[in-house]
Amino acid sequence: MADDLDLLLERVRALIDAIAGGAGLPRNEVEPTLTDGYARALQLDAECLRLEHRIDRLTREIAEGREIPDGKLSGLLRHLHETEQRSIALRELLAPLRQLVARAA
Repeated sequence: MADDLDLLLERVRALIDAIAGGAGLPRNEVEPTLTDGYARALQLDAECLRLEHRIDRLTREIAEGREIPDGKLSGLLRHLHETEQRSIALRELLAPLRQLVARAA
């Protein structure tokens, strides 16, 4: 899935660069890319929620005195942080493209 995100980010950057370089606004490319981008951002947000729920369950287990595997909680926290950062980066990259479409509309 990270590869899909990388490809999406490349598509967004290429469109922004092309538009900044004076190319016209290729709506037939921009709009599907925006749709794909925001759909992916929502998937990342959903993944964050799932991770938060897993972290909550683990912390309850710890509070109840149960043993959890070494590194389990820290691994989930790390994954949550990385996923949040990917979502933020994607949304920040999509914002100028969305603004260009809004101005052209």
